[in-house]
Amino acid sequence: MAIGAVVIRRFLSWIVSLTGPGTALQEVLYGFIMALIFVYAARFGLLEFSDKASFAITVTGMCLTWGVIDGIIFYYIWALDARRQHRLITNADNMDRESRLKEVLDSFSGTTLDVLSDKDKREICGMILDKGVQSKEEFRADQRSMAANSLGCVFFGVVGLVPILLPLPFFDDLIYALGVSCILSALSLFIIGYLMGPYLGLNRIMTGVFLAGISVVISVISVFTGG
Repeated sequence: MAIGAVVIRRFLSWIVSLTGPGTALQEVLYGFIMALIFVYAARFGLLEFSDKASFAITVTGMCLTWGVIDGIIFYYIWALDARRQHRLITNADNMDRESRLKEVLDSFSGTTLDVLSDKDKREICGMILDKGVQSKEEFRADQRSMAANSLGCVFFGVVGLVPILLPLPFFDDLIYALGVSCILSALSLFIIGYLMGPYLGLNRIMTGVFLAGISVVISVISVFTGG
């Protein structure tokens, strides 16, 4: 058991390292919310499924589809950004330095650079403009890394299916089984928030409660607004 736990922990650490904790959490939430939309729609009588297998196939197909879409978008957005940043650093478009500096500053929005003073941000981005770009071999290595990251997006997009589908084999009544799925999903999201709390610098319990609560609220609202 101890060896199995270590293997699982190492696998999860590795898969999280592909996308980063922030993206992993985002994709997990997407997956949970997508699956919960179908769960609540079925429980509220807005969707009907002939049996448990049809429900499982439908919700798995939806989460897998959106996981793949997110992975593809994740990769191509990075590729477009990399192309634009390469043109900025090499000044392929003959822009003036201030315009280039502003674009580099904007590209770091939502990153660690945001917490620095404006003076330091401009200084760091100015230094970036004066550096050389990576070699073709280094760029290809980044491409392979981002392709692996996109696979991580797919994994986290479907991992939320586990607590949703887990009760189905154990209960004959689909609606009752989906009630248990809701409980397991809320518990799973609470645990995720509890574990992520210290990483975010937030209270463990409050982060867990918020994560579980906001996912349920968004899912229920989505059911009545067309998903």
